[in-house]
Amino acid sequence: MSNVKTIVVTGANRGIGRAICELLISDSSLKSATLYAGSRRGEDLGLSASEGQKIHYPQLDITSSDSISQLAKTIQQAGNPIDIVINNAGVNLDDQFSFENAKKTMDTNYRGTLAVCRAFLPLMRKDTGRIVNLSSVGSSLGPFGSELQHRFRTMKSLDELESLAQEYENAVQSGKESQLGYPSRRSYSVSKACINAFTRILANENSGLAINCCCPGWVDTDMGHQVGQPPKTPQEGARIPVRLAVGDLEGNNGCYWANDSISSRANGHVKAW
Repeated sequence: MSNVKTIVVTGANRGIGRAICELLISDSSLKSATLYAGSRRGEDLGLSASEGQKIHYPQLDITSSDSISQLAKTIQQAGNPIDIVINNAGVNLDDQFSFENAKKTMDTNYRGTLAVCRAFLPLMRKDTGRIVNLSSVGSSLGPFGSELQHRFRTMKSLDELESLAQEYENAVQSGKESQLGYPSRRSYSVSKACINAFTRILANENSGLAINCCCPGWVDTDMGHQVGQPPKTPQEGARIPVRLAVGDLEGNNGCYWANDSISSRANGHVKAW
């Protein structure tokens, strides 16, 4: 069996995604690794590989099934199983809230991330593979109605989750999301709550793999600046996802990880959401 670790990072071209790639290739446990640093343009990011490492810059649009399938095919043909997938790609369009942007947010953050997971799961290294899904403090169910909170926390299947997602989109289109218990004009929060939910479902369905999600904190990126001046650098924001990729999980799986504050620079722990 090959000792080369195969890693996929989505949304790798800037911000937290790029910082995740930089932190991974500097990790001592990944001296023999092949990194697929994916972005929508497939641009060369100029990352510095050490001896024993290879870096590829595939075009990867997580809203395109063809794009995802092409990368999965490329990795499969390379002959090594995937060890780590970090799903970082995402959008926040709530500052220009509309039904169209809410749908785009759900299609990208929730359905796109899930599509990457489902395409790469059959290619994962059995018993040791890990998937890390980037979530957000915005995924907290506190602003949701009590019935919705219960549904998110007890959801058992991806079909059930998709029904809830479609219900949310219909509510936005009809202007009834608040009446039905959804936070108003916050499609980003709903999409990230969906990520947390399917993370738990996939972990339960795929014995032997470690599948977790996390909030990186409030990070100095274009998205982070939508709500003020973020206190954390992208490198600091990369710490929790990289910990979930290569560090000690303390036996936890299907969990949401974060720090006690969005400005904390610690490496995260399991939290309720």
